[in-house]
Amino acid sequence: MKEIRELKLRSFAKINLALDVTGIREDGYHTVETVMQQVSLFDEIDISWQPDSEKELEIVISNSKPYLPTDQRNLAYKAALLMAEEGDFRGTLKIHMEKRIPVAAGLGGGSGNGAAVMIGLNRIWDLKMNTLQLCEKGSVLGVDVPFCILVQNSKYTCALGTGAGEILTPVRRGMKKHLILAKPAFGVSTKEVFKGIDSCIIENRPDIDQLREGLASEDYSKVYDNMINVLECYTLENYPEVKALKEKIAKTADVKKVLMSGSGPTVMGIYDTYSAAKKACLEIRKQGYEAYWVTAGKGDRGERNVKL
Repeated sequence: MKEIRELKLRSFAKINLALDVTGIREDGYHTVETVMQQVSLFDEIDISWQPDSEKELEIVISNSKPYLPTDQRNLAYKAALLMAEEGDFRGTLKIHMEKRIPVAAGLGGGSGNGAAVMIGLNRIWDLKMNTLQLCEKGSVLGVDVPFCILVQNSKYTCALGTGAGEILTPVRRGMKKHLILAKPAFGVSTKEVFKGIDSCIIENRPDIDQLREGLASEDYSKVYDNMINVLECYTLENYPEVKALKEKIAKTADVKKVLMSGSGPTVMGIYDTYSAAKKACLEIRKQGYEAYWVTAGKGDRGERNVKL
């Protein structure tokens, strides 16, 4: 019997506390300035490696959502191939993803899965890559992958992203609040939104420095004033269901801030207490939306990630 090495990891969702579009690069990607934050909603990633010197590397992907691809279209599969470049690995690699993070929701679910696979294989295959090396390598998989690697493989929960979002500066103190994440029953194309934003008139932009100062001093009035996502200019105009959801969350009791995350369609509401977030989440669910109540930052909050 060949040796089997197994590892179980959690792959956390992310939100954008602020997002500004600053230009377009020669490769077609927009340059951005964004502050990203880890939240407690997570997928579970099970990795099993059975080495066998007599067979070529076989990658077997499975997940709890039957409509998701399990071939090279899956970011976890791509991440495994990327890490396999570091050596001559022979045997069977099995990766199972228990999905809780909504798909195509702008919450970095796929990116987080890819990041977790890279981190896991770095340990199983004893590649001795540090977090910076993993982030640099993972950037070819997508602009959100480096952030997901950073927060899953370090003490940080928050970072400033520049370039296309992949150039990271860790933020020492992230948000510590209770949130709800809610979305309508459809996804929004990130490519479409970034293409569309070029024709939008953007009148209000975040002051990222002020936002970071607010986080550092826990001055949340300063934080909330600068929680601005310029992509709302396109998505809310072209997807009225997202705008309606934002308005509904804004009417929930004790909400402090409501903002779309990333290119949408997920909208978040921020609350001071667990009970206020839970109450708002249940209220939004009754109106037919997929919704979760979570905390910002690290911590075992698995009991909150089950949809009731």
